[in-house]
Amino acid sequence: MKILLKYLTILLIFNCCNTIENTRYGGLPTQRSYKHFTNRKIDNQSSVFNFKDAEKDYNLGGSIVLTNKALNATNVTLDSFVNLHKTIAFLIIRNDTILYEKYIRNYTDTSLISSFSLVKPMISTLIGIAIAEGKIDNINSPISNYLDEYKGNAGFEEITIKNLLQHNSGIQFTDEKFSLTSDNVQFYWGNNLREKLSKLTLETAPNKKFHYSSANTQLLALIIERVTNEPISKYLETKIWKPLGMEAPAYWSLDNDNENGMEKSFCCLQARAIDYAKFGRLYLNEGKWEGEKIISRDLVSQSTHSDPENNNRLNYNYNWGIGPLKYGSFYAVGLYGQYLYLFPKKNIQIVRFGDAELSYNPSYWLDIFIQIIDQLDKS
Repeated sequence: MKILLKYLTILLIFNCCNTIENTRYGGLPTQRSYKHFTNRKIDNQSSVFNFKDAEKDYNLGGSIVLTNKALNATNVTLDSFVNLHKTIAFLIIRNDTILYEKYIRNYTDTSLISSFSLVKPMISTLIGIAIAEGKIDNINSPISNYLDEYKGNAGFEEITIKNLLQHNSGIQFTDEKFSLTSDNVQFYWGNNLREKLSKLTLETAPNKKFHYSSANTQLLALIIERVTNEPISKYLETKIWKPLGMEAPAYWSLDNDNENGMEKSFCCLQARAIDYAKFGRLYLNEGKWEGEKIISRDLVSQSTHSDPENNNRLNYNYNWGIGPLKYGSFYAVGLYGQYLYLFPKKNIQIVRFGDAELSYNPSYWLDIFIQIIDQLDKS
């Protein structure tokens, strides 16, 4: 009965989109949903950075074996594992060398892949760059210093940029996956993010509890827009996309097709899988790219280590997930098992994208990545 009710709920979401205020389609997002939205192009430069191809055949697809979901499951090869979990892209890169690259379900190395929350650390990075450039005073600055609409609002005047980065702002935000009226559905499918941001309310005072929220990230994007006097797409293009020698342009979905359209900055960046890996490489290299400092080493360190103050979550900081201390790993994570998993000690990153699979468990994926890394030592 529970399974039937869940199915009927999903069906209701997909067929009752007209009941959602200010939305156009409704339903659970998929890798194809971005095609419904207008986008803003993010150009790359002519000089492209290329990871190296392995000089020998590692045959990781057949030699690495992984434990599947079931408790009594038989081990399966990496190639089989990738096919079992609705994966669309899976890459393993070590020392700037691509050891494994697999695309399925009609995806290729030139396909645009839509990020969901995996893009959030890019927003955090742009905040750090804006601070380094003097556009933002510091991480403890009240958001009302940059967003006039919150001046005079006692509750919001207490919220700092750090609160938004650490998701302890106290802002009310609902994110039930199957609720037609949840804020998360409204943010994703809605066509006026600016209005929704202006109507935010507080659940608690800042620093009282961790509450993961796309509203926090969208407010960070609005701050970047205000202090740079340009769309956040342009700032990403100038500060990250071009300097990192991305392989192809990216496209950021907008909330509407007006000139004043706003990027859905909590998600919805479309790019090639390999270009997400270049963003990961920037953090593996402590903020430097080919000898040039793109972001500060301090920002990388702060982002990838626990900060337990003010009820922040121990394993999440500045929109990065933080792995076991033994491994020193950290990761960007998004819906349907999107991962940009970074292992600095051995200069390894694993990029994984899937589509429309809600049954995964984040802890399961982290265990899988550790299994892969342990076996890479033998390759």
